[in-house]
Amino acid sequence: MVFTIGAADVVIYIWDVDQDLRTHIMDKQIDAILATVGTDAGIEAIGRLSTRFGEADWRFAVYDPTGALLLSRPDDGRPPPLLSGGKELKEARSSVISRPLGPNTLVVRKDDWQERQELQTLLRMELAGSTFVIAALGALSFLVVLTLAAWVLRSVNKAAALARHIDADDPGKRIPVDDLPMEIRPLAVAANGALERLARAYASERRFTAEAAHELRTPLAVLSLRLQKARADNSVDWESIDREMGQMTHLVGQLTALARAESHAALPPDREVLSMSRVVREAVADMMLLFENAEREVHVEVADGLYTRGNSGQMRQAVQNLLENALVHGTGHTTITLSEVSTSLLLEVSDEGSAPALNEVEELFDRFHKRRQTGPGSGLGLAIVRQIARNSGGDVAIATLDRFTVVMTLPSIKASTGR
Repeated sequence: MVFTIGAADVVIYIWDVDQDLRTHIMDKQIDAILATVGTDAGIEAIGRLSTRFGEADWRFAVYDPTGALLLSRPDDGRPPPLLSGGKELKEARSSVISRPLGPNTLVVRKDDWQERQELQTLLRMELAGSTFVIAALGALSFLVVLTLAAWVLRSVNKAAALARHIDADDPGKRIPVDDLPMEIRPLAVAANGALERLARAYASERRFTAEAAHELRTPLAVLSLRLQKARADNSVDWESIDREMGQMTHLVGQLTALARAESHAALPPDREVLSMSRVVREAVADMMLLFENAEREVHVEVADGLYTRGNSGQMRQAVQNLLENALVHGTGHTTITLSEVSTSLLLEVSDEGSAPALNEVEELFDRFHKRRQTGPGSGLGLAIVRQIARNSGGDVAIATLDRFTVVMTLPSIKASTGR
């Protein structure tokens, strides 16, 4: 396409040269004709001019300021048309130019068909003589374009070859962006971002599968032994079986919640505006029956109109996990408060249990770690809460107080503006 446009430019240029040469030659010839009658040529002098000059036929006409024809030579009824001063007209076989002649206007027509043919013949000869040079330059330009394209795309091909070898066995590979052209680099960066999110999601799924298999192995073995014993004794201990089934159901539910939270962390953020005040109240209402059955009190202090961003279902799960942690592992009455401090929301859940030692604080957020390893629960509750909080741009920590207190920090936004 570029070479075609270049060839068209050459043709247009030659056409312009032809037109410019016609005008230039005619101007010079008119100057030479008028020089034969002097600088103060009048109408009578124009009438004496020869109509044959330079192997071309000429016509002259003089018009007064009103446009009336004063003179036509030769006087055969075909004078050149009136043009305003300095104008020119290109016709198929002739050229017309006007010039001022005192208060009047001199119009000259020249039959330059033969002269044009000779001029075009010269131009074609010049063009034919340079055709080889133009063709050589075109071929050289084409080779230069191919070489530059191959050089620029070499790094792209290398990146594509590397991308073809990225698979589940080696998900850590990424497309190198340093050697890529600036125009292609944003595409590679976006592809690396997508690969990073997919790698995190894949790692989360593998970790979930491994942990689920590991944690379910013991309760399944215990349940299998109980069933074998029931078959041998011909007596079923339904209470023990129900307890084991409940433990497995709870464990599977916690593993599923953790996998779901981590899958949201591996994907681009898509968080809705939610009323944290409402989420906390609904979570407390869902857990209230369990606290009543355990004869435990719950004190709720929730401010109104507090909003954040996140997944409402997961956020309710996080609050329920904190309450369940206090119910199962804590003692005395439980207090849950929600307040706004500066640009953050603080959700605090505490009970009358003793606070852990400083070196134990972070261990409580590890998966399957329990403060008392022989105690109830799966050891996943706080890990799920932390992952959900971080998905919303917040975090969870255990406060260094006398009571066991878990503090969730979330970004605060205004519901009307969503900021």
